[in-house]
Amino acid sequence: MEPMIYPLTPEKALRILDVIEKYGVMSVDVDNVASILDDMLYSNAEKLQYARRIISEGNVDKAVLVVRDDTGILVIKMENVVEIRVAIKDYLRLIKDFAPSQG
Repeated sequence: MEPMIYPLTPEKALRILDVIEKYGVMSVDVDNVASILDDMLYSNAEKLQYARRIISEGNVDKAVLVVRDDTGILVIKMENVVEIRVAIKDYLRLIKDFAPSQG
């Protein structure tokens, strides 16, 4: 299956990240090249809390929802330093709730 990509505005990505738990978070990855703290976080809850904190301190350069193989992945890139990836189960409901258009 070819991946489907839904571009998101930074504001919409932030709103989604605020409520992402209700869509069934499967995994969270945060890569911050300016910090080693992201390597010391183990649970999805800790990683989401960290992602929300650093996202409030910077500018979102790019945000997309990628749908592939029955999984939705919210990808947020900030200032070429931070990349946040949140895999969710109920991506169809997220698409319905936030109405992103496919790019």
